[in-house]
Amino acid sequence: MIDLVIIYCLATDQNNCVEKRNPYESWGDPVACMVSAQMLAQQYLEEHPKWRLSRWKCEVDVPEQDPA
Repeated sequence: MIDLVIIYCLATDQNNCVEKRNPYESWGDPVACMVSAQMLAQQYLEEHPKWRLSRWKCEVDVPEQDPA
């Protein structure tokens, strides 16, 4: 399974970050994951204006980690 991992940090505190994972078995490869990353990140930011995008990556079978 491929997970799109997006890290968001508070705009007022870059040390306060959260990791959001979006598993997509149907993507099939990391390239498809990366193509969707910007759109999904933008949707989240529109709904959560106090947060800012820090980074994103696509992972295959990697457990959740501390984003800080």
